Amino acid sequence: MENSLSPADTIILCVEDEVDLREILVEEMRDAGYQVIEASDGKEALVVLQQTRPSLILCDIAMPRMDGYQLLQHIRVQHSELADVPFIFLSAQDQIGQIVSGKHAGADDYLVKPVNFDLMLATIDARLRQVQRLRSQLQTQVVPITNAAAGPDDGVSKVFQRISKTLDFINSGIVLLDANAQTLLMNNTAKTVINKALCPDITAMVKLSNEQTIWQHAAIRQAIIASKNGDDYIDFLSLACHTGQRDVLLTICALKAESTYSDEPVVALFFSHSGNNALVPFKALEALFQLTPMESRVAWAFAQGMRSEEIAQTFSISMTTVAFHKRNIFQKTQTNRQADLVALLLTLPTTPSVMQH
Repeated sequence: MENSLSPADTIILCVEDEVDLREILVEEMRDAGYQVIEASDGKEALVVLQQTRPSLILCDIAMPRMDGYQLLQHIRVQHSELADVPFIFLSAQDQIGQIVSGKHAGADDYLVKPVNFDLMLATIDARLRQVQRLRSQLQTQVVPITNAAAGPDDGVSKVFQRISKTLDFINSGIVLLDANAQTLLMNNTAKTVINKALCPDITAMVKLSNEQTIWQHAAIRQAIIASKNGDDYIDFLSLACHTGQRDVLLTICALKAESTYSDEPVVALFFSHSGNNALVPFKALEALFQLTPMESRVAWAFAQGMRSEEIAQTFSISMTTVAFHKRNIFQKTQTNRQADLVALLLTLPTTPSVMQH
């Protein structure tokens, strides 16, 4: 994760088919201190993305071979690891309809030609700072409750730290909130789902206020009230992903207050998301079911809802090979359909070493 906003450490991918304009854009961004990589269209940009992870993408809409909309859709579906990379559209079309289409497509911002370079640089800086603030906050989520537990008995603090680390092995997101809806604990799965913006509805719930991460939703407020009154409360939400894959399933539970400590957890959030490539328990699949490395990857891709032709393209294998792997996967895991395989994979643990990638 980035710990500073130094432009020299920031890589911007500039995708623009007009050579003269691209040269000017690149010159302006380099003069501002940014590293810039160029691409003439979406196809060329995908080649760049195989080798480089940019900090931000500035992309024209109307381009040959693969336009901006197609590039953004491909990134959202095939490259979930880039979900937290700001994507800014650049277009000569300044009509409201085009701006709305860009927003619906998942773009983070929209700049209009002829380009105002001061506005462009300010927009880039603002988007990079927004991502860095959220990343910085997520790095310190466990600190408040750990410090609160260290009062009369430091042993309690050590036990809690061990418990917190244990939660990082769970392949579901876990978040604990205090009475002010502030985050007390967030395991690695939850951090990944939020940090990579895999589900816009969950990302929209998270707000930063005075360096605190606060969750905003009517069901969460109801759970806090129930906890204060000593009542039971549980609610379930199905939140759509912009990748078109399985929804994020969110469970909100009230925890009955046992003391008056301000840092006591009063609400627990549990959410699962099968479309996160960063949390693939490949080693577990190989060890438990004797799947080959390729079968493990095909199994996870299939569980995410990828079609056979998409799997073939992703792993550069034939459709016949995909069908062969699927037969082996079902036989080895003793499942008969995609839904059973998804349910099985969601029960498997993950590992910190996998989550760091």
